[in-house]
Amino acid sequence: MTLFRQLMLTIIAIFSLMLAVVMAINFNTTKGYLIGQLESTTQDSATSLSMSVSDFMALEDYASVESSINAVFDSGYFSEVKVHVYNTESDIVRSNKTHIVGVPSWFVDLIDFDVPVAKAIISNGWSELGQVYITGSAGYGYNQLWLATRDLLIWFFAIGAITLVLGSIALRYLFKPLSELEKQAEAIQQRRFIKMTNIPKTRELRSVVLSMNRMAEKLEKEFASEVQTAEWLQQKAFRDSVSGLGNRNFFESQMKSHFAEPERGQDALALISLADLAKLNNERGYESADMFIQSAAEILSKKISAISSFAILARLSGADFVVLIPNFGRNQFELVLSEIMKELLELHTASISYSSAVANIGAVIIDAGVERSNAMSQADEALREAKRQGENSTNIIDLQAVGRSVAISRTDWKGILEQAIERRSFYLKKQKVASLIDGGESVLHEEVFIGLAHGDKQYHAGHFIGLAGQFDLISQLDQVIIERVIDWLKSKHQSAPLTVNLSASSFAKPDFIDWLGGVLNGLTSDVKSKLMFEMSEQGVLAEEDQTKVLVDLLKSHQIAFGIDNVGKQISAFQYLQVLMPDYVKIDSSYTRMAAGKESEAFFMHTLCKVFNSLNIEVIATGIEKPAQLKALASFDVVGGQGYCIGRAEEM
Repeated sequence: MTLFRQLMLTIIAIFSLMLAVVMAINFNTTKGYLIGQLESTTQDSATSLSMSVSDFMALEDYASVESSINAVFDSGYFSEVKVHVYNTESDIVRSNKTHIVGVPSWFVDLIDFDVPVAKAIISNGWSELGQVYITGSAGYGYNQLWLATRDLLIWFFAIGAITLVLGSIALRYLFKPLSELEKQAEAIQQRRFIKMTNIPKTRELRSVVLSMNRMAEKLEKEFASEVQTAEWLQQKAFRDSVSGLGNRNFFESQMKSHFAEPERGQDALALISLADLAKLNNERGYESADMFIQSAAEILSKKISAISSFAILARLSGADFVVLIPNFGRNQFELVLSEIMKELLELHTASISYSSAVANIGAVIIDAGVERSNAMSQADEALREAKRQGENSTNIIDLQAVGRSVAISRTDWKGILEQAIERRSFYLKKQKVASLIDGGESVLHEEVFIGLAHGDKQYHAGHFIGLAGQFDLISQLDQVIIERVIDWLKSKHQSAPLTVNLSASSFAKPDFIDWLGGVLNGLTSDVKSKLMFEMSEQGVLAEEDQTKVLVDLLKSHQIAFGIDNVGKQISAFQYLQVLMPDYVKIDSSYTRMAAGKESEAFFMHTLCKVFNSLNIEVIATGIEKPAQLKALASFDVVGGQGYCIGRAEEM
């Protein structure tokens, strides 16, 4: 119960107690006054009647005595007037049954009204002739007592209502700082360090508000320090200081993670080598060499980021850069490399390179059957061949050429995907994310994966997801998967929530978010509680504004969501403080760090600490070995996902 309600109930209780006390006092006072007034009236009437009938009693004129009794009875509130005659030992009586008009029966039954009886002696000279008895009427007393009680109750309730209204307004005004404090405390819990600008004048509240502001400021600094530490460690370990790109360690960790994925599709890998960098450094100085590297890195970064948010770009050594673009075809790759070479040649025009010989590029197209070491050696061979061909040459080796005769063409894939979307014929698999707190006994949620059956073969998403993006079919594909998952949740008993991955190219479209909002509006709370969504960190960083719109929509429907592949990009983590996801799935490269060197494990620990300081649950992905699972037990990791936890199963 809120403090406001407690104070209002206290005011009502005190006011009710005051009402009861005042009512009791007023009731007893009024009752006593009415009884005393009735006693006085009956006694006066009895005395007056005894004097008026004394002469008639002496003459034994009882008819006149009766007339006097009638006159007194009709002139007052009496229930009975009686004269007892000593001479005849008889009574002359006038009485009437008491009728109480205008008073509720429950009030009459509840109140005991003592009716007075007045007596007076009838005498003539020294002789006593009889006695008068007059009994008052309770009707008058009940009527006056009821009217007084009713009027008092009406006034008390009217005054009480006015007091409560004014009191509630006053209390709400006084409690406004407390309401702001509550919002501030909730915001701090969510790691939003807001400060109250309206400082109350009340001494106690002012002190609390100032203390909360100081605490928020201190926590904000501590959190910023933790984030800076994590970012510094990440950049120290994975960022090249000259180019600003990832270094060799970054590329190798990402390559290990990528090639460990079982559902890889067609990838494009290229080595870019700048020409005459050593001569430029020796003859013009390191500043010119650094400018050459930075200019080339800027061209590569701009071009690659525009193509794919999942691409891996790094500087391997002094003059060598490497780029890996998942799910990318040969024709598109040839076009991209041609545009990159064209822009690199402009560095000679700007007198940034040493000579007209700017760079050479060697590239390979690989599929899931190519090992990582073989892919790199083939890319290196392609680069050497490009250098043998002459300056500014590009050489591409297609390691899929052997199977080209049985491969599906790009044009055929477009028709296959459009038909599958129309028929909703994708098959679904789910892989569990288990809790590491209880040793994997409970399931946090299950992630949904998709595949496509064509002919007698099944193709996982890695084979066609890149093509779907090129054909602008991703949003339609996501809609089909969401509808399929919702149908599953409505028709099947699902104990753990199902998580659907949303592509950045989907939620980047306002029409898709409007469609998703309409779908969520039609769902029951039971279905919503079993539905979750994930977005990749690359997609979030590429579409920050639309991500915020999507997150606001999900939060309005109380649907949990998470960020996948966190840490895959060398970027700041401030976006997490803005989005506040329910969980993050750290990239599998960090899972390997947990079981690696002490310095790598320390970085993993720092990363988990940052996420936990935001009250964001951490889930480790790519857990393939028991050693990794054992190492993760020492970190603040809530859940795990990977072959060591469980493989994907068909739905």
